Amino acid sequence: MADRHDLRVIPLRCPACGATLEAGGEDVIYPCKPCGSYRELVGEDLVQREVVHVAGPDLDAPPAARREMPRLPFWVFPFRAATVGGEVATLREYLALAGSVSQLSPGRGEKPPLVFVPAFAAKSASLLRAGRLLTLRSPAFGRSVGVPSRVAPIVFREADARALAEAVVLATVATERRVNQRFLDSFAVRCGAGRLLSIPFDDRVGRLHQPDLDLEI
Repeated sequence: MADRHDLRVIPLRCPACGATLEAGGEDVIYPCKPCGSYRELVGEDLVQREVVHVAGPDLDAPPAARREMPRLPFWVFPFRAATVGGEVATLREYLALAGSVSQLSPGRGEKPPLVFVPAFAAKSASLLRAGRLLTLRSPAFGRSVGVPSRVAPIVFREADARALAEAVVLATVATERRVNQRFLDSFAVRCGAGRLLSIPFDDRVGRLHQPDLDLEI
């Protein structure tokens, strides 16, 4: 007797408004244009995923000054790092580990550090560079009151991004530590719950520039 396989087709329709979700070939989280929500297929359920849209000129400038800007999705995780010198648990301790001289506003240095992991499709080197630069900058973004017309496709689930987080954090560490085998043997990163951000960039002929951070990817 031939094997029988029961297949179930799950329609990609927004549970909130009934509209068809946008889905490309590599997408793992699907946007709903009519209601602005995002859904991830978990088993047979379309689970809502919050995406926080960072404030930017495309959504929050006066109407006459608004402009179209590509938005890139990032997973963001609070993290702790185990090192040969002890645990790194605050932003101040992390910046010291990275050899950064960034000035912090009062009270911010005692908050957990955040690692930014790109959720969009790009070459591995570009993903690592983008995550490294944002993690080192440790930006404090404002939240937009608007909803963008489009965000680049989200192609990494939270678990995928979590697996990349340690490589991103390690890439930010001062070079003299990264070439120390004893340091590498003890180094480990533990991440908390992740959230998704969409960050606006200016398109500059093949390069993307984040105006608030003067950051180019």
